[in-house]
Amino acid sequence: MKKALGATITATMALALTAIMTSPAQAASTAGCATTGASGGVKISNWSGPGATVGLTFNLIDTLGDDHHVRIRLVSEQSGGNKVYWPWRKNYDGVNTTKTWTSTASDDRGLFEIGVEVARFEGDQLLNSCTNWA
Repeated sequence: MKKALGATITATMALALTAIMTSPAQAASTAGCATTGASGGVKISNWSGPGATVGLTFNLIDTLGDDHHVRIRLVSEQSGGNKVYWPWRKNYDGVNTTKTWTSTASDDRGLFEIGVEVARFEGDQLLNSCTNWA
């Protein structure tokens, strides 16, 4: 059963990353990961340096019929190494549903690193998560 669940999560993650990836000519960065019950990623465009305003496309999939909801958020690193945890985006629609959001981000202290955190929640209690950097 563990192998089957791992294969399902891996396959779901591959689909999520395929959905947010772009051709090399567009030079966008991506970050994504999968954890129990959730899979997602972010496509980052216009990341030309720490002072850039970047374009973001988030993709989040609920992968487990367990009555828990899933969330995704941007994580960035400022000058000096300070990490910034941006607001969560939530998918309450249940298993096998996908949510997509577009947004922008900039930071007066710089966007030196950009990543994504994907998580499964019970109410406001984080159950499990993963983080990946572009």
